[in-house]
Amino acid sequence: MCLNLRMANKWLVLVLFFIIGTSVFYNVFTGDFVHDDLLVLSHSFLSQPAKILNFFGQPYFENLYQAGLYRPLTQISFGLNFLFGSSPFGFHLVNILLHIVNSFFVFLLLKKITKEFRFSLIAALLFLVLPIHVEAVTSIVGRAELFSFFFGILTLLLWFNSKYLFSAVTLFLALLSKETAVAVFGMVVLFGWHQIKRGVARLGVPHGAQIAIELHGGEERQDPEFLKWLIYYFGVLVLYFGMRIAVLGRYAFKTQVEFIFNPLAYASFFERFFTALKVLVLYLVKIFIPYDLSADYSYDQIPVVKNLFSSPLALVGLVFLGLMIWVSYRILLRKQGIVLDWVLIFFFLPFLVISNLIFPTGTIMAERLMYFSSFGALVVLASAIDSAIKQPSKLSKRLGLAVLLVLLVVYSFLTIDRNRVWANRESLLTDSFKKSPNSIAAKTNFGILMLERDKELAKQLSLEVYEKYPDYIQNLNLRAAVEVQDENFFEAEKFLERALELRPKHQNTLQNLSRVYFTLGKYPEAEETLKVLVSEYGGTGNVIFYALVQAKNNHLDQSSQTIYDFFGPDIKDESALKILRKEYKEVEEFFIFHKQ
Repeated sequence: MCLNLRMANKWLVLVLFFIIGTSVFYNVFTGDFVHDDLLVLSHSFLSQPAKILNFFGQPYFENLYQAGLYRPLTQISFGLNFLFGSSPFGFHLVNILLHIVNSFFVFLLLKKITKEFRFSLIAALLFLVLPIHVEAVTSIVGRAELFSFFFGILTLLLWFNSKYLFSAVTLFLALLSKETAVAVFGMVVLFGWHQIKRGVARLGVPHGAQIAIELHGGEERQDPEFLKWLIYYFGVLVLYFGMRIAVLGRYAFKTQVEFIFNPLAYASFFERFFTALKVLVLYLVKIFIPYDLSADYSYDQIPVVKNLFSSPLALVGLVFLGLMIWVSYRILLRKQGIVLDWVLIFFFLPFLVISNLIFPTGTIMAERLMYFSSFGALVVLASAIDSAIKQPSKLSKRLGLAVLLVLLVVYSFLTIDRNRVWANRESLLTDSFKKSPNSIAAKTNFGILMLERDKELAKQLSLEVYEKYPDYIQNLNLRAAVEVQDENFFEAEKFLERALELRPKHQNTLQNLSRVYFTLGKYPEAEETLKVLVSEYGGTGNVIFYALVQAKNNHLDQSSQTIYDFFGPDIKDESALKILRKEYKEVEEFFIFHKQ
């Protein structure tokens, strides 16, 4: 009877989470593909169901090995989504359901460890509605965070239930979802070390609740189970990193990121370290006080800290880092605290992986990266609220409940409002420029958005970016677009050729430059540019334009063959030429700049 009651309570919690989760994220369902969604979802395998398992041999961004990203399980989930249609609705549905289940897993894990229902429920509810999670849930590519967390928490749940082999399997799936899941391995090792060193397998948790398994009267000894599951886990790591090396080669353990997205990758060690300390504090503030959340923190929104003592936030970050290291030391000496353990395990370890403290990552800061670490931070907040509710004083109880209710309501409304920002490209780019006005990327993207509405503003923003950082490829394309509108095609050509020097296979640059060459009558140059564009990216419009330029160069046989190869064996040479004649005027007048 008691078991049935406990199971019923868990199902009621899941239903509650589903109701609240869908209520808070209801306005996501009508959202578009935005931000990096279009880049990731453009992978050619996603339109070829038969090749879906080939993602195990591909980097996350198609042919972009230098990004150092390998997430085949996340990519396969996108492919499965496409089997049910290409509408954003299905993709958003999966993300939201994943977030709801993840929040429920937070409840189950805390309940498993602490045996405290109310505390676990408070922490999980806060996790469910936390505004900083919007980017991970609303952005389709945020699924990497959601999947990694899903399998990561499942790994911990199975480990606590002594299902070591299954736990190792879910860790492998977490790693195949996103690289940051390596932090889960560190968590389990720390839990296991903690148990062995204490002699009593228990965990210091909020309010003193414990899991206790007596091991020979509390004497220190080697736990045979420790070696058993450690072998499973190391086997998983060897297999995973072997796959990474096979696919990414020399980029398996490093990333070649563009300067504007992470200037810390080009800074000195101390500059990177000091700035990462500052970012640590910014993350903590945005978790608890979600004011001015932004989709863009790239250069120069967060200036690099060159002197530790010139940045109060970096100094605070140093103190906080020192505190966590001290807690680690106390755990090793079996003198661990209570709440601080949770901060270390659930906040600090995932943060270390994405922090730039140890090694440069792909970005200086991104809110989606806090999806796992926020769990640890919320444990502290939930503990404080639950402690107030547990007090015998009625005033304390009411105050604790009032704080919880206010936080849930405020966080929910902020999340709903933030969802609207991510609903479409225009709202996201506008908000990013407003919240991160110093960001090179935000300025450029807003300039592209304004190109057709306010050419002078677009030109001004483009010039500001060019003066600050002249080699930003997207801005070089924007500068070229402004020149095209002014019919300064030779100037546009210079900017685009520079962009192509910086990244020879950049899709937008190849498209734009081919059109400029065509307009200038440089048909041989246009043909060479389109040859690269079509071979790398395809596209009906590009193929027809390529055939047109081949015809302009009197390469009629090649022109017909291009159409023949693209449209299939049923099209004969005469049909191909008819297509050229039909599309000639449309292609000649087409400029990619006006459709960015």
